[in-house]
Amino acid sequence: MQSIKQIYQKFGAYIPLLIAFLLPFGLNLSILIITWSILFVFCDDIKNAWHQLKKNNWFYILILFFIVHVLGYWFADNKHDALNAIEIKLGFLAFPILIFSINYSELEIKKIITSFVSGNLLAAFFCLFRATYLYLFEDMNAFFYSEFSFFMHPSYFAMYLIFGQLIVMLYYPKWLTHLSQLYLKISFISLTFLITIFLCSSKMGLITAFILLPSVFIYLLFQSGYKKAIVLVLSVFVLGIVIAYKLFPTPFERLKYALKVSESISTIDKTDGESTAVRVLIWQESVKIIKQHFLFGTSAGDANDKLVQAYEKEGMTGALRKKLNAHNQFLQTFIGTGLIGFVLLLLITIGVLVFSIFTKNTLLMLFSALTTLNFLVESMLQAQAGFIFFIFFLCFLLKYNVSNFKTNSITPKPI
Repeated sequence: MQSIKQIYQKFGAYIPLLIAFLLPFGLNLSILIITWSILFVFCDDIKNAWHQLKKNNWFYILILFFIVHVLGYWFADNKHDALNAIEIKLGFLAFPILIFSINYSELEIKKIITSFVSGNLLAAFFCLFRATYLYLFEDMNAFFYSEFSFFMHPSYFAMYLIFGQLIVMLYYPKWLTHLSQLYLKISFISLTFLITIFLCSSKMGLITAFILLPSVFIYLLFQSGYKKAIVLVLSVFVLGIVIAYKLFPTPFERLKYALKVSESISTIDKTDGESTAVRVLIWQESVKIIKQHFLFGTSAGDANDKLVQAYEKEGMTGALRKKLNAHNQFLQTFIGTGLIGFVLLLLITIGVLVFSIFTKNTLLMLFSALTTLNFLVESMLQAQAGFIFFIFFLCFLLKYNVSNFKTNSITPKPI
């Protein structure tokens, strides 16, 4: 009979695979992460793991980001929120240790990454079928925004789908060459993802999709020698946007409203609860708080309390009613942890982006660009859907440059 240690060594890679698959369903993954951590402590080679960690410079940056939040607990007035901030940021302790210290084969990494795509596809199907049923029998708005995205906030789901689509475009033709009718299957997955991204109607989701997906597709055409097809693709893309605007104008109206708000900041109604309008006002108050607590911040536990006090003082009833956070991770981190935390966050976003360019790590570069853009309009690290996705894939992509993987590698080989 196999021991627990032997089973873990043989099937341990299925835990991160399961986490990747379940991410799009917005489930609480704490049990899986705790199980993975316990098995690692009792069944892995801790001495070798520590040796691996010491060689990885990114480990120190991520752990320091976690420590800054821990230290803030002792200076926080709101101990409950400070403890909650530490619990949320535990991923910055657990995932770097678990991922940086364990060596996975190329095949195992491919399975982990493709399982995320499969999870997104299943979640997208569920949302589409659910919306169709509701539209026919109950809810005329079932295909729009939060009514459509069942498992999580549509901004996060759109971000997941865009990342999934980037994986499909870049690596499915290389990794899954053994499948029959591969390009038909890729086209089906891509169409499903594109429709679902559009129906999520997230403003940043649409913006990042319009920027990243056509750019990557054009790059792939250029690399493959289909230079003349680029003009055709651009024409079809523009035509597709025009047709989509005529048939489904609501998502585009959200973008138009966002631009209108940004052009007329002085006239924003402070009682407004619309996301774009209230964000602009929140950002203004966030900057004021940062100036008052520039070096050390307010502590992560007191950050939201300071914002709520500002809303109350300025009569921002729309933001006060919902007790909104900064809706910008850079501002949120600066408020809570001061200059040190802000610089660390820049290192794990902009710094990683620069690093990925120099190391020619394509997927890491796209992941960094995608998450950094979303950080500008969401406090992603304050919610499970944001921080687990971010730190989980950040660690994997920092350790493994999947662009260097062999085409259709079937047998596992240590990296």
